[in-house]
Amino acid sequence: MFELSIIICARNEAHVLEPCLVSLYGVMLQEAISAEVVIVDDGSDDGTIDLAAKLSNRLPELHMRILERRQRGKFGSMVRYGMAHASGRYCILVAADGSDPVTLIPKMVTELRKGRQLVICSRYIDPEHSAQVATQYRIYQRIYRRAIRVILGQSITDSTNGFRAFDRAYIQSMGLASSNFSICPEMTFKTLLSGGEITYVAGQPVKPVGGGSEKFKLGHEIVSYAFVLLRSGLHRCGVRWF
Repeated sequence: MFELSIIICARNEAHVLEPCLVSLYGVMLQEAISAEVVIVDDGSDDGTIDLAAKLSNRLPELHMRILERRQRGKFGSMVRYGMAHASGRYCILVAADGSDPVTLIPKMVTELRKGRQLVICSRYIDPEHSAQVATQYRIYQRIYRRAIRVILGQSITDSTNGFRAFDRAYIQSMGLASSNFSICPEMTFKTLLSGGEITYVAGQPVKPVGGGSEKFKLGHEIVSYAFVLLRSGLHRCGVRWF
């Protein structure tokens, strides 16, 4: 059993996957963390699986496993699938396009070892980091943070960033249901409402090689983000619609 399972959700990521895995390899080798990489492929047709298999042979220290889903789903369902097949005590979600600052992984694992249930990389603690985020996302996040303070009575610096590490058994026990990217704020809110401990580490998005992976579309996610927050607010008020 590994201490850490690194979950990478992939769909047509052949143009960006190699730099991501090479970066992970450097971090894992230097820090000697007992880890596996679980790649959840969601119906790629660009050679992502073949490339991952080659990299698995080239980078054996990553202990890569490739899970191929025949039926395409959304990000949340891919995350749940990866968690269900992970063997690590802890999990961390890493973007396939290399946009996450993976050098923070050792620090995040250290926080988990202290007993935290969830560690989130926040893009909004350091103003220099938030400046790297597109304007539309900064505006949306400001509004979302205010809504969280009103509805949940909590000040959260970054509830939605997918680059996060967590106690696998604890998070699975809460029964995540979101299929979209809203699985991230759902994870955050349920951890808060269940009495779990969350900590944040400041991090700056990395400019991805090859233009990155444009899977996230804000216009498609706003409704699900609002819905998750509403459900959490009702739960806080004693309405068990969860």
